[in-house]
Amino acid sequence: MTDTRPAVPTAVYPPSTAVGTARALVFAPVTPHWDEGAFFTPVVRSLNRAGVRVTVVDTLALCDATTPTLARLAARWRDLLPAFGPVDVLCGNALGGAVAQALLPHVDPATAVLLVSGPARTDAVLERRLTEIADLAAAGRTEAALGLLHRRVQPAGTPTPGPAAAPAPAGDGPQAARRLSRGLRLLCGIDVSAAVRAHPGPLLQVVGGRSQLVALRHTAAAPHHRVHVVAGAGMRPHAEQPAAVSALVAALLRQKGLI
Repeated sequence: MTDTRPAVPTAVYPPSTAVGTARALVFAPVTPHWDEGAFFTPVVRSLNRAGVRVTVVDTLALCDATTPTLARLAARWRDLLPAFGPVDVLCGNALGGAVAQALLPHVDPATAVLLVSGPARTDAVLERRLTEIADLAAAGRTEAALGLLHRRVQPAGTPTPGPAAAPAPAGDGPQAARRLSRGLRLLCGIDVSAAVRAHPGPLLQVVGGRSQLVALRHTAAAPHHRVHVVAGAGMRPHAEQPAAVSALVAALLRQKGLI
């Protein structure tokens, strides 16, 4: 179900039974339109099964021409964090993962962190691939941008899909183009490694072993954190291997004492 509080697109997923009071806040990746958290469905289900109430926010809702950097976007979200109340698990996927990590100095030190393909830093290869997609979107070639993004999130070596397998049009083309262009560029030149390593709470980062975008080299962790590489997966290990990722999520919740 969807909630618009506080003034940003928000999807709230309560557990089916009120077995606990734990709360998770999830920052969404770059998507051509707000999908109400569908991108994170396997993980939301895992959290719900553990009795965790999940709130997913549209990370790009606070991104406009005045937020040219990840730091600026994270600062806007930092101002909104109190509106969501206490958070036991801070989550993020892709861009949302980068924002979540940038916010770590501003959350309770005991907060558990769950990241899926969320970079702590980028490099020239990742930035070139993201910029290529962003440039297509900025030029008004939204379907081409979505097609290239679709190919890049697949595991490396996946055969190029034919026309029938291409993603559907994004609906509002200009809006989708702006979201893709602005959102993907925010990941260029970032490095929030110090904030990640300084976080005293439990942290789990999941990346795909065959990811063409965010990979192991883009992560950061302290000795008490865990970085797990899902063999054979691309940018969406939670969708490609949901059972494996669900087990990892359960382990994180046990470490936090939520199950």
